[in-house]
Amino acid sequence: MKRISSILLAVAMICCSCNRTLEPDSTFVAGSGIQLKVAGQVIHTYDPLTWQLGYNPTAREFRASDDAMKDYFFVICSAVPSSKGQKLDATVTWSSGSSTQSVKGRFEVAKVEGDTYWLWCGDKKTQTGVTVRVLR
Repeated sequence: MKRISSILLAVAMICCSCNRTLEPDSTFVAGSGIQLKVAGQVIHTYDPLTWQLGYNPTAREFRASDDAMKDYFFVICSAVPSSKGQKLDATVTWSSGSSTQSVKGRFEVAKVEGDTYWLWCGDKKTQTGVTVRVLR
């Protein structure tokens, strides 16, 4: 009986630990610019001199791309970000060199400054942070 209890406790601990998400990356949240960060690596940073922003409120889609549209990232959300702590589902797609990659997951609004929102997905595999701006 004691052995069965120990096994059940171990299984419960494993199941619970698999569902945990990691806290937002401190350098991502401390940043002031619009960027995409995946697994600890900054993939793209918005530069207002050479990049453009787009926002479609109906589709809940945010876009950032360089002027040549070679490098970009876009985010499609299940809801428009509105407050810190809000959870939403999102798909983030970006170009990186000649390839296109995508991450889909549950994001949390980790920081809000005016119309700019820092979205964080702490999934252990992806750890994705993306900053979006609601353009009015």
